[in-house]
Amino acid sequence: MKVGFNFDPAKEKSAPDGKHQFLIRLAKEMTKQGIIVTKKSPDVHIRLPREKINKTAKLKILRVDGLIMNTRWNYKVKNRKISQSIDASDAIVYQSLFCEEAYRRFLNIKDVPFAIIFNGADSHEFRDRDPKNFFLANSKWRPHKRLEETTKCFFQALKMGLDADLIVTGKPEKKYKHPKIKYVGWQSRKQLKKLLSQAIASLHLTWLDWCPNSMVEAIVARCPVIYTKCGGHTQIGDNSGIGVKDKQWKFDLIDLYDPPKLDKEEVANAMIYLKNNKDKQLYEKRDDLDIKTVTVQYIKFFEKLLRKK
Repeated sequence: MKVGFNFDPAKEKSAPDGKHQFLIRLAKEMTKQGIIVTKKSPDVHIRLPREKINKTAKLKILRVDGLIMNTRWNYKVKNRKISQSIDASDAIVYQSLFCEEAYRRFLNIKDVPFAIIFNGADSHEFRDRDPKNFFLANSKWRPHKRLEETTKCFFQALKMGLDADLIVTGKPEKKYKHPKIKYVGWQSRKQLKKLLSQAIASLHLTWLDWCPNSMVEAIVARCPVIYTKCGGHTQIGDNSGIGVKDKQWKFDLIDLYDPPKLDKEEVANAMIYLKNNKDKQLYEKRDDLDIKTVTVQYIKFFEKLLRKK
């Protein structure tokens, strides 16, 4: 079987964002598993919404990302383009059960063959655990990612007796001057792997996400996570960290950039617990998020579709 992407994985060493990093991992693992990855007349072409279609492919697969429910954006135009991408595809890959439900209930997507396959990462990419005394907040920060709320939860934990630091990557809109908080900016892949190996836990308190690659990477690196029980977080976070309550999305239009407040004491208690306890279960390997497992699921889905072609 020949599979095509809109890039040459042999030439790609880094990616502009999580979804492209995942596709690079997927393409390279497919090659390891005997799949021919090529742009020339592939049996299957997989792409993201709004990316170019390879018209020579027998099957055109759309791996969907998030849809647009934010009232601050031109959601009608953006979702129309997503729907057009779906109409031009033979099948869809959703990142989680939540992702599939959102497309079905919010965009009314029906009667399209689909598979639900998590994002994945290679455990061999990451370093052995070497915990230090800090929590990690790693994301491309936007209001619904809740960095300010995360920081306030950390302050609450300090008030309750936590003795640890908070390291924040990326480019936050607001910084607090505090001896326990360190802003380290954008990190290289090598630097991020070191942070994941050393963090007590990685914090993922976003309101509504699909299957965040930063959270997948933390889990595959065997770094426990503290995550919100909403969206795709819930499905991938089980058994790898502590979930905290969050407002559920009712699959309607919302102001995504004005997320509801979290219970700061609940988050603080989770931080204190992980600081003081080393549950073996939280550090176990997650085969379902391993890129080898994920790639096998993609290949089986493609083979099933080709048999029906």
